[in-house]
Amino acid sequence: MTIEAIRKFGWPAAGIAARLRAHPSEVQQLMEFRQAVEQIPQLGVQILTISPPLIGEAAVISQQTGLLSNDALLVAVMEHHGLLNLASHDPDFDRVPGLVRYSPL
Repeated sequence: MTIEAIRKFGWPAAGIAARLRAHPSEVQQLMEFRQAVEQIPQLGVQILTISPPLIGEAAVISQQTGLLSNDALLVAVMEHHGLLNLASHDPDFDRVPGLVRYSPL
């Protein structure tokens, strides 16, 4: 969604999430992100669910690492499924022991 908005509206990448929140009518004009989401099942990607106990585990991870709630929830799901590798631009994940972060170029 953010990449599409940057291209479509010529907005800078810095602050893109805040800009999208402030302009819901522009969000409604975006279509490519929806098509990409609809293609996920065709890629053979497994979608992992969040069970209620993982929410509590995420709170523990947040307190231990200083991660924000959504990031801590992602780590809790990964740990539950034995996943150690994450592709992310977010260096906050580097605070998680045992997690290997691959940053896109």
